[in-house]
Amino acid sequence: MPSLITKWKKGRPYLYWVRSARVKGQSRIVEQIYLGPQERVMEHIRVQRTAAAPQGAMPQLRTVQTREFGASALFYAVAQELGLLELINAYVPPAPPGRRTSLSVGHYLLLAALNRATWPKSKRAFAEWYQGTVLARVVPAAAEELSSQRFWDHMDVFEEAHFAPLQEALLARIREHFPLGERFLVYDTTNYYTFIHTFNSRPSLPQRGRNKQKRADLRQISLALVVDEEQGLPLYYRCYEGNTPDVVALGASLQGMLGPFCPQYVSPHLTLILDKGNVSRDNFKALSKAHFSFLAAIPAGWVRHLSQGSLKGYQPLSLPDGRRVKVYTQPQARLLGIEGKLLVSFSPRFYRRQVRTLDRLQRKADQKLRTLQATIQEAVARNRPRTEQAVRREMSRALRHDRLKDLCSPTLRLHHGAVEALSWEWDRRKKRALTHGTFGRTVLFTDRRELSDQRIVVAYRSQAKVEAMFRISKSRRPGLWWPAYHWTDSKLSVHALYCFLAMLLIRIVLLRLQERHLALGVDLLLERLRGMQEALVVYANGTAQRVLTQRSPEQEELFVALNLRPLAEQLGNTVLDL
Repeated sequence: MPSLITKWKKGRPYLYWVRSARVKGQSRIVEQIYLGPQERVMEHIRVQRTAAAPQGAMPQLRTVQTREFGASALFYAVAQELGLLELINAYVPPAPPGRRTSLSVGHYLLLAALNRATWPKSKRAFAEWYQGTVLARVVPAAAEELSSQRFWDHMDVFEEAHFAPLQEALLARIREHFPLGERFLVYDTTNYYTFIHTFNSRPSLPQRGRNKQKRADLRQISLALVVDEEQGLPLYYRCYEGNTPDVVALGASLQGMLGPFCPQYVSPHLTLILDKGNVSRDNFKALSKAHFSFLAAIPAGWVRHLSQGSLKGYQPLSLPDGRRVKVYTQPQARLLGIEGKLLVSFSPRFYRRQVRTLDRLQRKADQKLRTLQATIQEAVARNRPRTEQAVRREMSRALRHDRLKDLCSPTLRLHHGAVEALSWEWDRRKKRALTHGTFGRTVLFTDRRELSDQRIVVAYRSQAKVEAMFRISKSRRPGLWWPAYHWTDSKLSVHALYCFLAMLLIRIVLLRLQERHLALGVDLLLERLRGMQEALVVYANGTAQRVLTQRSPEQEELFVALNLRPLAEQLGNTVLDL
């Protein structure tokens, strides 16, 4: 409860407004505000009591303290509904006796997930962020307990054996709160670059590989993610070495998924949706052995006779969102020794996007060739012509895209092995044949022949849900994964775990907004939520009240849609109507 206390410093008394609460059965100060020297504060109180103040006048204001409320309180409430704190503590042992604090391992991991979901900070800035949010009084802890050292003292108890049962229990908890529909699961992979030194041999997870953000100069970590096809809820993840190709990683991911998704039985409707980068003969065999059905995009070259040519044999197909595509199906097809159903879809929107991409690549290549042409002319004018080998090397870099090499016909004019001029032309006929014959098409193959054409196309398009999670994790707002200044496998594994929990919390909030027909980007959503603050108003006589600050119309819309009023009142805030 709130009270006034006196602290002596250098022989002088100073007054503080404090609020106490029981932490693990012991009364502790969880919030305090400095009021001033005791003599000055008591003088203000005497003046107020003796002054002939008009009836109903407010006491003199002493101080106002604001804290972020919207994002931290909302995500903490969602985590409480899922029971994440108790779940983590049930599967992870406590820290050693000499390193324990008033917070459990579950508290530290949950606070880290909340930080990632709202405003990612490094562990050194973790305590400062915590003190500026409502979590400082909801999960009370001293500032020294939130230092980087204390955090990793508790995270170091995580061992490799803890992650699998924790994921299995978390999936069971998600099932209790969210129906998973027909059990279509969307699987995809990505990678994140790190700044771990090349010659640091301690970690094995960060390795050099083909980075999807074009940072091949840095070591990277790969992440496999499974989301629900209907709602996009993250259900499973696996962190693995950055130099493992996607097509190889699927086998190990399947072994990890057997426990969470098939604990005691095998469902005939457990279908994994795969991108073409994850398919191979071995993976199809591994899926069959693990009793997973599949719906996969396959390279067009596997069925070139079907994926190219005229669209005359295609049939129109309407999708639930109102879009129209054309499809060609083979209800009974055999591919890589597997009987299934083959479907080729043509999307006008996908076709236009591919054409625009090719045009952009051609313009960039043309500009590079013009620059190369100018350097050749300049070298000739200076009587220092360039060699054929050097010019062809630069031409190869300018036309490094395979499709551009087929469309461009460069010509070099040589004199005694030196290049005097460069010219080129683009083959419009080949470009037209390429765009009309292959663009806009996706080849899908599934071992579930009973699926309708519409169901196959709609299910595969849910790949966008897992890609949306990857974009959220890689963006700079909120960022989720960054900063990740860790250098050991154990710390990186824990980092991946609380980032996964943050993605889950964000997706649940987005689903609630979707139910209210509100479409909002994650960065704008978090910006408006963080703008909702609570203010603790303390008066000179020791009384205090806690109110929510004024909200903008956009924030009020979110406040109502997410039903934050009961949560604010439960946390002791007075909510003023706009």
